[in-house]
Amino acid sequence: MLCRERLTRIIAILARYPRGLSVRDFARTFSVWRLEIEQAAELGFVKIEARKPRTGRPAIIVSRVSEDVSETQAAKLPPFRDEIPKPIRHRLWLLALHATQIEFNPRARFGFDLVPRYKAWMRASPAARSIAGARASASRVRRSRDAIAAKQWTFARTGGELPDNEPQPVSATEVWLRLKELGSWRATDGWKPPLWEIETVRRARECFTASKASI
Repeated sequence: MLCRERLTRIIAILARYPRGLSVRDFARTFSVWRLEIEQAAELGFVKIEARKPRTGRPAIIVSRVSEDVSETQAAKLPPFRDEIPKPIRHRLWLLALHATQIEFNPRARFGFDLVPRYKAWMRASPAARSIAGARASASRVRRSRDAIAAKQWTFARTGGELPDNEPQPVSATEVWLRLKELGSWRATDGWKPPLWEIETVRRARECFTASKASI
């Protein structure tokens, strides 16, 4: 997600290049990636266009908009970097996936094949060297809000509680908010994120939704 600090950096770079700068130069010289530029364009701060030279392949050029963005409906400032919830780690998604496979195993469900829960962590983290260490790590991680969010979302996806085309959230706050909007019983107060994180995700979602609608 684009933050306000990265948007300020994009605008400062374009102030040094009034004629625009290519997406490739943004990535190579300034380490500003295309996804951030596209989100800035959705908010109405920059514009992206393809310029084809006489010879060679066309270049994708990024430049500032000609009008004052403060007067347009599409111009809304994104949240600050410290306000954006941290994304769920890939290992926690793997842990939730393996835990779901164990829970939804028909043999384990009826008691014929009782698979220990720590094996989900050993599958998600092949570097685990001992069963005792895997037990301790699984016990410590499963109490974190990110692990609970990943598990609840994966359980809801596997159990058919979500729409087929529902995109996967990035952070635990997005998971809780989306489950709450869908009316799922899994969005409990036990792992409810702070109110300021919920409001930040809502503002960011409304910001990009409004910008897409205006475009």
